[in-house]
Amino acid sequence: MVWSASAVWRTAGVCLAMGLGAPSLAQEDLAERRGNEPVVWGPCPESYEGAECATVAMPLDHQHPRGETLPLFVARKLSGVPNAPQLWILDGGPGGSGEGLYLGQAERLAAVLPGVDLYFPAHRGTGNSAGLTCAGEELESPNGSELSPEEWPDCLAEVRARWGHKLAHFNVSQAAMDLGTLIERVRGRNQRVFLYGLSYGTYQAWRYLELFPRQADGVIQDSVVSPGELFVSRTDLEFDPAARGYAALCAQDAGCRARLGADPWARIQAISDRVAQGHCAESGFTRPLLRKSLAGMFMTWRLRVLSLAIPYRLERCAPADVQALRYFLSLYLEPFELYGFSQVLEANIDFSELWESPAPSPATLRQRAGSATFSLDWGVDRADISVQWPKYSSHSATRWPRVKVPLLMMNGTLDPMTSHASALVAARRYRAPNQTFVSFPHVGHSVGFNSPTTLPGAPNCGHLVTASFIQNPHAPPDTSCLAAMSPVPFDDRGAARIYFGAAFTSVWDNPAAP
Repeated sequence: MVWSASAVWRTAGVCLAMGLGAPSLAQEDLAERRGNEPVVWGPCPESYEGAECATVAMPLDHQHPRGETLPLFVARKLSGVPNAPQLWILDGGPGGSGEGLYLGQAERLAAVLPGVDLYFPAHRGTGNSAGLTCAGEELESPNGSELSPEEWPDCLAEVRARWGHKLAHFNVSQAAMDLGTLIERVRGRNQRVFLYGLSYGTYQAWRYLELFPRQADGVIQDSVVSPGELFVSRTDLEFDPAARGYAALCAQDAGCRARLGADPWARIQAISDRVAQGHCAESGFTRPLLRKSLAGMFMTWRLRVLSLAIPYRLERCAPADVQALRYFLSLYLEPFELYGFSQVLEANIDFSELWESPAPSPATLRQRAGSATFSLDWGVDRADISVQWPKYSSHSATRWPRVKVPLLMMNGTLDPMTSHASALVAARRYRAPNQTFVSFPHVGHSVGFNSPTTLPGAPNCGHLVTASFIQNPHAPPDTSCLAAMSPVPFDDRGAARIYFGAAFTSVWDNPAAP
């Protein structure tokens, strides 16, 4: 069923969820007029090749629609099929703008989902949607393009000077209102609409379902954030359990076991302890740099083998290993393109909605990372600013919506960011007909993009299951691709050449001496 804009505003849940009273008739009339304004599509920035884009004015505060507005950017890649279903893809983070996602995955999605129009909205506060940035993000610091602990206080002062109390409107509820309002303006009559939430995008989708419970025809949740169960403040504790599971797979592979023994996890921990004591210092690795790079490589299906090979090379520490490891660090420490990602929005939402209560102290955050073997050091980098950042109140942060629309939830069993155990909480909660949870064995974060198969064209199994769901959300999704998942790789010639140098043909072995 398609809702009119005025009907959206009359929904009591919108007002209650945002902690405010009912909108006035004048607000309803204005919302109705805005809902009737056509969205004008035109050329896109260079990174959105093959798409058309639009910028739509949204209220800074949806409860005061006649007040200040901000621009909301959206790109779409049309299928060419009349009245095709729409798939709205919600990027992760929080802080993702959808730009990098479009650049890397739009073509692959279009190939798996022919006859589906793809939409990539930029969350308010990211990219071209009033992106929240600080001068420090442009610095070539040891953290690549990330703000360092020393840069965060100046960043906060800069953001406060620009936005003041309005910073509180860069929140999940307002972003969910942006999404529902924009969908209402863009969808055609009787045109089906689906959402695809990725990581933090699943959290935004839960809020959207609370405010717009019947607007979508189905919702796909990839790498599920369970409200009240998963907290970003615990990120530095979550990598080791998943990495330990991956090390157990290494022990079952003859080649990997030959390098790291019958207990690879214990071996990696012992190597990490040796590095902390100065072993192979000529490689450039310290223990903090080691745990952070291991966690970074662990994030993708293909590159996670490097999280095993790097400790192995550190232990051996032959001249060729030192060469390979220094080459790796020269790439790893290079500044990287943010593609519209906003670290400010990430902090603003995380500290207010995805943080434990009572909040962990800076010392606790540092201790969590310091005790880990694999960690992104997220808490270390934000330990001090986490107690200084202005918080906003959210009554929905730990609340689950009532979901009656078809729902597909997917999670990898070795996910270090949204753990399989926490995702299963959602699986137990949503068990109605047409609500399905699919586990992807040995897969890490983002199953849609990290679940390769041996099928022709090597499509990702997560995308195939998604395509099946969109085709018929009222039938069980086709999960037969799980039987065709690619074997977990424990060597990669291409990754070795890229990350260790052109002379290397194995992530483990050194080239023969000339």
